[in-house]
Amino acid sequence: MKKWFTVCLMALMVLVMSGCGSDNALDSYSFGHKVIKAGASEITVALPYDIGVQPNTTQNALGYPVTTYLGADKNFLVSIEAVTPKVGQPLPTAQAYGAEAKQFFEKSFGKSLTWSEATKTVDGVSAFTADATLMSDKAKIRFFQYTFVDKGVLWNITYQYPIDSTMGAQISDLVVGKIQITKKEG
Repeated sequence: MKKWFTVCLMALMVLVMSGCGSDNALDSYSFGHKVIKAGASEITVALPYDIGVQPNTTQNALGYPVTTYLGADKNFLVSIEAVTPKVGQPLPTAQAYGAEAKQFFEKSFGKSLTWSEATKTVDGVSAFTADATLMSDKAKIRFFQYTFVDKGVLWNITYQYPIDSTMGAQISDLVVGKIQITKKEG
């Protein structure tokens, strides 16, 4: 009997120490980095999980060629768009692309949208950034956007999580804006 008690106690200690049932993002997700290339540009993005290319998305709403990477679960969504120029037409600026996004969200969410934007530097490159709260009938979402142009590619990176998700907020603290732009010589 004493032997079984000791074994059960040790098993309980192992479960407690292993984080079983943890509500900590570091215990629940496999954080890492994804290198993404488009044209001559290459970025590395911190992520809570691996993301994949969306095979049916070849152009965005403005008609520009786009490759979209997406990953989502109930706590967090990340979308990365690599937008390239149309034939005979240059890319929009990061600020113009961000303004388009804001107009879309204003049209979709109206007065339930709170939006702040700024120009920040992402690894030495000027970027349009937005921090917003979107409220619909069913959910309240926190939204972040980082948009910049590097070597002829417009990168649009967005992050979203339900405001009531503690796990989403923790993930956000660990990945939002953690973007590196590869600088190649020659």
